[in-house]
Amino acid sequence: MKKLRIWVFYISILAYGLPILAQEKIQESGSKNELLKDSINSSSKAPLSLRFGLDLYRIGLTQFSNDYSGLELVGDFKISKEFYLAVEIGREEATKQSEQVNFTTDGSYYKLGFDYNMYENLAGLDNQVHLGLRFATSNYRHILNKYTLLDRTPFWPNSANEVTNGFATGKRENLNAQWLEFVAGFKVQLLKNIYLGLSIRLNRLINDTVPDNFDNIYIPGFNQKTDENKFGAGFNYSLTYKIPLSFKKK
Repeated sequence: MKKLRIWVFYISILAYGLPILAQEKIQESGSKNELLKDSINSSSKAPLSLRFGLDLYRIGLTQFSNDYSGLELVGDFKISKEFYLAVEIGREEATKQSEQVNFTTDGSYYKLGFDYNMYENLAGLDNQVHLGLRFATSNYRHILNKYTLLDRTPFWPNSANEVTNGFATGKRENLNAQWLEFVAGFKVQLLKNIYLGLSIRLNRLINDTVPDNFDNIYIPGFNQKTDENKFGAGFNYSLTYKIPLSFKKK
């Protein structure tokens, strides 16, 4: 009888204690899973950042040239480790002398595309060596200031016939052009969130509006254009500031 009571006592302890232990194990396992999920969520934040600034080259050229004024704003949005959406918006006014023709072109341009970062940074660095592509469009006008008539048999030496008003001089309005722009460049982090960049551009003209009695010798954002080919070139020298963006992935 005494042994029976002892066995009943042990069985009652086991029957009461096992559910408690099982519940504690479940709670412990659940808390570990929650900690694991939190750590995964906290470590898997999307690597987003917004960077914006301006082109120092056009600002410097505006200050030191009497025949040019311009401003270009630049920006990119980091969507992954390698890819950046990129945009540039600018305005230029330039007076050019091309052989016997003196003219002024002014207008605005917009460029939209992407950059692909090929540089693998060391820990703590955030530099960039990239290739990119832009689709660009420009809206502008030409003003033919003056031109010189060619006289191949002048009676008097240096007798140039310069036309400053009248036929063919004046404005050519509502002009536009579109082109593709291939980009190669780099960005170096100077200070925290501050970057200095240099990029070289090779442009391929797709379409342009040719004005009456004139031609598109210079296009804002595209630079010089010639009759022989539809290629142009340029570069920018940028100073940008980065705003880090942090969002948890759902």
